[in-house]
Amino acid sequence: MRSVGMIVVLSLALHAAVPAIADEDEARWRISTSYNYLTGDYGTGDDTEIMYVPVTLGAKLDRFKLGVTVPYLRQTSQNVVLTGGGVAVKKKQTTTSVKTTEDGLGDVLLRTSYVVLEEHEERPLLPEVEPYLKIKFPTADEDRGLGTGEFDETLGVDLSKEIFERTSAYLTLAYTFVGSPRGADLRDTFSGSIGAAYALARPLSVFAFLDGATAIARGQDDPLELRVGAEYRLARFLKLTGSGMAGLTDGSADWGFSAGFALRF
Repeated sequence: MRSVGMIVVLSLALHAAVPAIADEDEARWRISTSYNYLTGDYGTGDDTEIMYVPVTLGAKLDRFKLGVTVPYLRQTSQNVVLTGGGVAVKKKQTTTSVKTTEDGLGDVLLRTSYVVLEEHEERPLLPEVEPYLKIKFPTADEDRGLGTGEFDETLGVDLSKEIFERTSAYLTLAYTFVGSPRGADLRDTFSGSIGAAYALARPLSVFAFLDGATAIARGQDDPLELRVGAEYRLARFLKLTGSGMAGLTDGSADWGFSAGFALRF
C-alpha cells in the first residue's frame, strides 16, 4: 500500500460531465446539469465514493461563450480531499476504519472561450479552433475536506473536425496552474482528451473519449480513463446525455457514470 501522504488525481469525468460534442444550433442561453458518480481507491487501498452535481448557466454571443458552474459535492471517504486538479490524500489522524461523509457546495467554475477559427467547407483540412480559460474559485469548505481553499487556472484549446458525413473528431489540450495549500506540494498539470462522435440517427449520437493528464505529485500514477456514452436530442431545446467511464490507471477512479440534460433557448 502506498503512503497516505501522497497525492492522487481525481477522475477527469468530473470535468467532462457533458461530452465535448459541437452544438449545431444558435441558442444563446444554456442551462445544464448532471449527476456524476465515481468510486475507486486511487491506489490507496481505501475506496472513495464521490457524487458531483454541477449546474451550469452558459451564454453565447456569436463566437464568444461564457459559462458559470455551481456544483454540489458529496464525498464518502476515509482519507482524501478534493483539489482542483485531483484528490489529496490526507494523513490519517486515527487508526479507525470508519468512513466519514461530507457534502456541500463545491468549487465554483468560470469558463470563457472564443472560436478563433470556424470549420468551413472552403478550408477542408482545418479544424474549428476554440481556446478557453477556466478559473476555479475556492468556494468549497476546505475544513470539511471538500476543497483546498486555493484558486486554480486552466488555459486550453478545443479542436473539432467533421471527418466523415456522420463522424466528428475532437481533441482538447490544457494546462492547469494548481493552487497548492500550505503544507502541500502540488504540481501544475497538463491534460488532454481525444475522441469521436458518430450520429446514428438525426436525434441520437454516440461518443467515445480517452482522457488523460499528468499527475500533480511525484510518484503518483498519471490518470488515464476511457469514457463512452450517448446524446439524444429529445427536442430542439432539450438534450439528454449519459456516459460511463473506466479508469485505466490508479490515478483515476475505478469506474463511474454520468446522466444529465441541457436546455437551450
